[in-house]
Amino acid sequence: MSFKTSMSAALLATGLAFATAPATLAQTQPDGAELAADSAKLESFVMAALEVSALRNDYIAQLQALQDDAAQQSLLEEANAAILQVVEQTPGITVEEYVAIGEAATNDPELASALQSRMRERAAAE
Repeated sequence: MSFKTSMSAALLATGLAFATAPATLAQTQPDGAELAADSAKLESFVMAALEVSALRNDYIAQLQALQDDAAQQSLLEEANAAILQVVEQTPGITVEEYVAIGEAATNDPELASALQSRMRERAAAE
């Protein structure tokens, strides 16, 4: 696997690769810790995160199979667009809120654990 493929896979692995889009970052990002206090917002995050996770897994497998840098870049752009679309279509949460909660969970082990528990429960129920 090339360095570029490894980096692309790492970006996809976060499920937030789309967060680097300039238009998204140009807006003021909400406080993820405050958002995480809202149970409905967390449920929306979990719904989106489960779909993002499934997409991410599909795209990582496809990305690892590609050798051509241009094809890898094209697939990465497609993955980013698909992830963005999933989050945009999830009721009760915006892309900015999704990113903020994800970043808050990265910095707060308790929040990360709570989200993982909710995700496991939701995945088991589906």
